[in-house]
Amino acid sequence: MKKRIIISLVSCMLLIVGVGCKGMSAEEAAGIRPVTLDYWTVYGDTTMLKTFASEYVALKPYLKINIRQVRYEEQDSLFVNALADDVGPDIISMHVQAIGRHVQRLAPVPPSVKVWNLYTQGEYIKETVVEAEANNMITPSIMGREFMSTVSDDAIIDGAIYGIPIAFDNLALYYNQTLMDQAGVAEPPTTWDAFLEAVKLSTKVNDRGDILQSGVGMGLGENVENSFDILSVLMMQNGIIIEQNGRITFNTGITQTEGHPAIDSLRFYTDFARPTKEVYTWNKNKISALDEFVQGRSVFYIGFAHDAGSIKTRAPQLNVGVVPLPQLNPGTPVNVANYWLETVVAKSENQNEAWDFIRYITLPDNIKRYVDAVGVPSPLRRHIEAQMQLPELEPFVSQVLVAKNWYHGKDIEAAKNAFDNLMSGYLDPYEEGEKENKRDQDLFNRA
Repeated sequence: MKKRIIISLVSCMLLIVGVGCKGMSAEEAAGIRPVTLDYWTVYGDTTMLKTFASEYVALKPYLKINIRQVRYEEQDSLFVNALADDVGPDIISMHVQAIGRHVQRLAPVPPSVKVWNLYTQGEYIKETVVEAEANNMITPSIMGREFMSTVSDDAIIDGAIYGIPIAFDNLALYYNQTLMDQAGVAEPPTTWDAFLEAVKLSTKVNDRGDILQSGVGMGLGENVENSFDILSVLMMQNGIIIEQNGRITFNTGITQTEGHPAIDSLRFYTDFARPTKEVYTWNKNKISALDEFVQGRSVFYIGFAHDAGSIKTRAPQLNVGVVPLPQLNPGTPVNVANYWLETVVAKSENQNEAWDFIRYITLPDNIKRYVDAVGVPSPLRRHIEAQMQLPELEPFVSQVLVAKNWYHGKDIEAAKNAFDNLMSGYLDPYEEGEKENKRDQDLFNRA
């Protein structure tokens, strides 16, 4: 529906600030009232988001979009406190693992939204066009068909969609080619058995037992950035269903610690931090897995595509390569998904405009523009083939179809702490007279 109104320059300025103009209906005047959308993001690329905002408001000069980047550590408390004070954002990037905690604070995607465009045309006599636009929103069936499989599992709750992703990520293995060559490791490992051998060859320890060069930052929780995801993927590759129907199930059947796949996964992970093991390569004295890698003191780093930019910026001199994450069973690969959903806050008074802006930035062409600029995989299946041709992204893109997120609870930080405690508790020596089997069962049951 279009409504054209010839107005003077002064009237046009009044119209843009929402005063209204003779000849407009009440609905049209309300449709182009001044609206400000506050958009909070954490790791989103603000340059691209601001570009999208500029494009979007070109047809909606009554609209203003403020994009604010908040720290990951502060997002949760800032969000909850802002809502309590009724000064929360309209749009917020929510990590997929935090949706369960905040779902009651978010608005589901509506079937459609109605927004208004406002622009002028005419060379000599300027004609202002007020145009209503009804846009259909994404449905669960479309999401299931067009996005990676895990997106539907994560974003759809009780039949309603609570967010749309603009990017996607999963784990891969970064390696320092120079250090690998010096250690006599000819090729980066593609299986965990080959990975173990590479770590043994590349770890350097002095006569006092100090680790001079680590094969990899693994084995602990507190100084390994992605320890939660790494242990999770080891369990999943071992066939463990970590969560089912809202209940943690990775400890199911633990009656004997020997041979249980969950304990085998934990043992494999923690062996890298156990001094009595051949693969000992990591301890509490190390600063962090990423820091050791960029400083040239670690040969491998298990990280996400979004880490590449930081590594290049901090250590441009390193000869770094990337390969897909090693697999336990290469014929049935498994990876973990790490991504954010763009969501609308339930308290927002501008939900139509907020959801329509999210609709705009998640159009397939705009998702492609975004992921090309950021250098991460797309959440859309249609982009896989093209991204597979990009050498720097191919290791990550080759795994997107088998990447999934298992956590759907209400406190991801508590879950991560539980995994940290599981790792450290398993590394603790057994007390005198303590039954090893019972101690390890208890560790898993507490976690």
